[in-house]
Amino acid sequence: MMLLAAWLAISLLPAYAMAKDATFNLSVSKHVSINGNQVVVTVTGSDLTDVYGFEINLKYDKNKLLYKKSASLLQGFSVPITPEDGLVVFAHTKVGKVDGLSGKVELAAITFEVIGNNTLKSTVELMRVKLVKSDLTDTVVEPKTKAVIAVQAAGNSGTFKDIAGHWAKEGIERAVNMGIVSGYGDGTFRPDLKITRAEFVVMTARAFDFEAKGGMSLNFSDVDKIPVWARSYIAEAEQAGLIKGYEDGSFRPNQLISRSELAVLIMRLYDGELNPNAKVLFADKQHIKQWALPSVASAADLGIIKGKNGNRFAPTDPATRAEATIMLLRLLDAKK
Repeated sequence: MMLLAAWLAISLLPAYAMAKDATFNLSVSKHVSINGNQVVVTVTGSDLTDVYGFEINLKYDKNKLLYKKSASLLQGFSVPITPEDGLVVFAHTKVGKVDGLSGKVELAAITFEVIGNNTLKSTVELMRVKLVKSDLTDTVVEPKTKAVIAVQAAGNSGTFKDIAGHWAKEGIERAVNMGIVSGYGDGTFRPDLKITRAEFVVMTARAFDFEAKGGMSLNFSDVDKIPVWARSYIAEAEQAGLIKGYEDGSFRPNQLISRSELAVLIMRLYDGELNPNAKVLFADKQHIKQWALPSVASAADLGIIKGKNGNRFAPTDPATRAEATIMLLRLLDAKK
C-alpha cells in the first residue's frame, strides 16, 4: 500500500519544463531460434540526472505487433499498464531514500510479437518520457524517437526440413506449437546445435511463464554480456530461484550448457523433493560430479533424462537444442 501511495504521489505531480539535456534511444533485438517472431525494444536514456522514477509512452502498430510484456532491470517497483489503442505505458520507481540514476541507463525492455506476414516492417515510437527526481520534481520529454522492426517470422507450424527421421521430431513439433522454442527463418530447426546457458534459460522461462515480482535486477558480474533479448527472461528465472551465478559472480550466458547443468536446472523446477534413494545406473556414473549426482539420479528415475549409446549419460557433453527441448517436455509431463 505504501508503494502504491508513493507512486500515485509521483504520478500526480505537475509536469515541469521539458528536459534539454536528456536524450533517448530505441534499439531492437531478436533471437529467432528462441523467441521465434518476438522482438525486444530497449529504451535507453543518456545524460540523465538523478532519475528516481520514470514513465514511458511507446506507440506501436497493433495490427503488426502483439504486445507481450514490459520490464525494467533496475531496482525498484514497476507498474506495467495494459496497452490501449497501440500505446504502451510503463512506469518504474526506486523505493526508499536512495539516489537517482545518472548518465546512460537502460530504462525498460518491451517485448512484442510480430504478427501477420513474414516480411513485415513496423515502426515503434517513443512519444513521451516523464522523469522523476529523488526530490519528486519531474520533467517531461517528448523525444519522438523511432525504431523500425523488420523481422522474418519463423513459422511455428509444419515440419522443419532438417528433422525428418530425427529421434526428437515429434517432441520438437509439439514444443514449437506450445511456443517454447522456434525454428530458424530458413525453415530449419537445427536440433543438434549446441545450446547456451542463456538460450536454455529463455526456453525454460517461456515454458513455465515466469513473472517478475515488481522491479527486476540482474546481479551477475557479467551482466553486460547477457544478450538484450534474454535479460528479462534471465532476471525472471533468477527471481524464481532457477539459476545461480558461479563463484566469481558471473552467469556466463554464452557458455554452452552441459548435460549435468541441464539436469540440475530441470530438477530445480520439479515440485517434488529429489529422490534420495534414486540410483544412477548409467555406465559412466563415475564421471558425474557430486553436485549433479542427486539431480541426475532423480531426473533419470522420473524418465526426464535418458542415456546415450552404451547407456552413457555423458555428463560434460554440451546439450543440444533437441535434448533441451525434450527434457523440458518430459518435465512438464512429470509435473502434471
